Amino acid sequence: MRIRTYTAKTIAECLLQAKLELGLDAVILSKKNVRKGALFGRWFGRQMVEVTFGMGDGDVDNYSSKSDRGSSSKSHNLDESANTSYLQKLENQIAGLAASVQTLVDSNGKKKVGVETRGTVGELDPSLIDSPSSARRWNRGGGRQAEVAPAPVAVENYAGLLKQLTDAEIAMPLARQMIADLPQGLTTASAASELRTLISQRLLIANRVEIQPGAKMRVLAFVGTTGVGKTTTIAKLAAQYGLVERRRVGVITLDTQRIAAAQQLQTYGDILRVPVKIAHDKAEMVAQLSDYAREGMDLVLLDTAGRSPNDMLPLGETAHLFEHIGVIQKFLAIPASLAARDMENVIARFKNTLSPDAMILTKLDEATDNACFGKLMNVQAKFGIPLAYVTTGQKVPDDIAFPDSHAIAARILSTAIL
Repeated sequence: MRIRTYTAKTIAECLLQAKLELGLDAVILSKKNVRKGALFGRWFGRQMVEVTFGMGDGDVDNYSSKSDRGSSSKSHNLDESANTSYLQKLENQIAGLAASVQTLVDSNGKKKVGVETRGTVGELDPSLIDSPSSARRWNRGGGRQAEVAPAPVAVENYAGLLKQLTDAEIAMPLARQMIADLPQGLTTASAASELRTLISQRLLIANRVEIQPGAKMRVLAFVGTTGVGKTTTIAKLAAQYGLVERRRVGVITLDTQRIAAAQQLQTYGDILRVPVKIAHDKAEMVAQLSDYAREGMDLVLLDTAGRSPNDMLPLGETAHLFEHIGVIQKFLAIPASLAARDMENVIARFKNTLSPDAMILTKLDEATDNACFGKLMNVQAKFGIPLAYVTTGQKVPDDIAFPDSHAIAARILSTAIL
């Protein structure tokens, strides 16, 4: 059987193409809606229909022979009256299909006004949703709400800005979309300022973890690969909440595999006057959480063993630790110097298995340029996980900060941070 697939705006157009190329005996094998030119294959782009037709080998030969040799091949000519009748029937069917499709498009267009059109975010705790100014553009589903789009602008008009985005390793489809979102007729300086605003609005920043007096104990778990800075990050946050904010903080480490990992945390705990417990399995962790709750702890920080994103069994074991023990917010630590493909692979594997609520971009001081923020935008556009903290060194408790979307946008465009 000869198989051919056609893509067009309507089913009618696909049918016409198939009729002209394959002949009258082609049959529809499958049909699906697709988006052409979509970002990451999911967002934006044009809504199209893709129809696959099939035709028997004998039928193909007959049709090809007729096309090549014309009236000289009488054995392959169709009966003229039957052909005319069949064509009329087919055209009537096409007209009916076109009318049905147009009606469906019109009805769907009315239903979709005001719904989400961009992005996907994992299931987040409402407390992790961005600030009110950002919430206007991002909701729990992470999608930017439909808005009146600015007049389209030729990407070539802002070629310099496009190069800055791609130099920061922002994927070309995302970079071109952001440039296309700029209004027309701007000077270079005004376009750069507008682009910084667009970037800051696209970035997903998690709300600070706030400990309310008298509230239930909060539990934060830190996951990631080996050596990404989870333990040091926990020490920094323990110092921030324990010493600066005067909250009662406890630490539990489940990292019994790495040599001296527990001793490192216990040393930090002694200095910071924060209790540190060691759990060898889930039962011990649950018991220690219960003890901390009875002691009136405000916040408990869980350190986990580093896991390879390519080894699903240990990842599953870590996920099992958090099942059926209440609300635990999970933070995925990602080193800023990680290559783009590796960063995407790590986030994809941890998201599928552990569903982290937010990311921590660690070791920012080891990144050689601003590409880490471009890679951050790429993975946020694909996975929708907000950024909770950035760390910039080994000093406890100093080298940790809450991310500023405007400062990150300025770094992406290689301008000074104000």
